[in-house]
Amino acid sequence: MSFTQPKGTSIQISHSGHVITISLILALAFNLLPWSVDYLWLRPDFLLLVLLFWLIYQPARVGLGAAWALGLLVDLTDGSILGQHALAYAVTTFALMLLQRRMFNFPPWQQTIHIAGLLLIEQSMSVVVATFVGDSFHALQYFSAILTGALCWIPLWTVLHSQRTPDAKNPQ
Repeated sequence: MSFTQPKGTSIQISHSGHVITISLILALAFNLLPWSVDYLWLRPDFLLLVLLFWLIYQPARVGLGAAWALGLLVDLTDGSILGQHALAYAVTTFALMLLQRRMFNFPPWQQTIHIAGLLLIEQSMSVVVATFVGDSFHALQYFSAILTGALCWIPLWTVLHSQRTPDAKNPQ
């Protein structure tokens, strides 16, 4: 038995960090799109979804520090409590890091279940931080973004997976 060869599927590195950077910038732009007040609670966190994708498939390039920095950026752009999304993104990232190898080997439809759980962690952390500061809780509608985020996972996975590696035409 040889311990020099890793077992399982290897994680390939993408062409460059430009694909990751551009996808994160586009996701932030999607987060900033104007939504009707009636449907704002349905808006998925596009930036978190893209961040989770890169955390699964490029853990050496995107990590806890990037999640914290992007969370602070979301706090600044949304005008929310400084550190609310940063903490939520960091805790969600840590939870994903525990599941990363498992999720890497799952097909996208199975990843969707884990993504919904991770989005629940993020929303729960945001509610806890906002509640500690004195904001009011907006009922269970606040958690509807988990469902829409999970529904967005497979199309997002398809688009980003095609940009990930030179041999992305052969998915897992």
